[in-house]
Amino acid sequence: MRAAVSDEHFNIVKVQRRTNDSYGRLDEFYREIIDLIYSLDFPLSQIENISLGIPGRVRENGKIDELINVGLKDIDLVGTLSNEFHKPIFVRNDAEMALLAETFLGKGKNFNGVYFITVSTGVGGAFAYQKRVKNYGREIGHTPILYNGKYYDFESICSGKGLINLSKLNNLEIKTTKELFELVENKNTQAVKIVDEWIELFTQFLQFIHHVYQPDIYTFTGGVFKSKQYFFEKLKKANPNLNLQECHFQEDAGLIGAACLGFSMVER
Repeated sequence: MRAAVSDEHFNIVKVQRRTNDSYGRLDEFYREIIDLIYSLDFPLSQIENISLGIPGRVRENGKIDELINVGLKDIDLVGTLSNEFHKPIFVRNDAEMALLAETFLGKGKNFNGVYFITVSTGVGGAFAYQKRVKNYGREIGHTPILYNGKYYDFESICSGKGLINLSKLNNLEIKTTKELFELVENKNTQAVKIVDEWIELFTQFLQFIHHVYQPDIYTFTGGVFKSKQYFFEKLKKANPNLNLQECHFQEDAGLIGAACLGFSMVER
């Protein structure tokens, strides 16, 4: 989890990072977020609103039915944080937040159709056309994909955690994606084969997105892209018809996008 203070020019004034340790415990999850915001140690009198990107589907009223990656259901961040901070609270899907940053300020600012993808613990994605987010209600990481005769949620074998699962399906036991890419660095043939298969799966996924949305540009970020030197150029070569780019804001895209939303809501 990350929290930041942004000024009206989208400069990050302060930032704090913290591991989420409250899997399946809603009250502790709320407390972790509240403590993280307080840890910024910034005068609340100078804060106009609090804007949050969440890895799940967010209803119009800001409530979240489920956060699969942290084992929680029926989450009311708007109500909880409003009671704590007495500020306007805005909640959107985290991929949509990062998409806002890339669409208005980043690599997508000169394009009509922008598709943002994050590859981290899970896989998130969102699409914007002519500077407007087009949310069709599905979480792209749960797109079914066929692998060795069996269907999987895309993120279950292609996210950061998914790469660990994909390795296990190929009889390679690893604990982190970093370990997998270190094996690739050392020319381990099994690891190289797994990453090549992952690139093939990702290519199928991207071509499906292209068929549905026809974006002009795709922007990528997420923890897995810290190891992009082992796969990104191969992914580009496998998709010559697509404009694949790393996010301008990289892992800060979600924070910048949250600031974009927060300030846009103030202007209304």
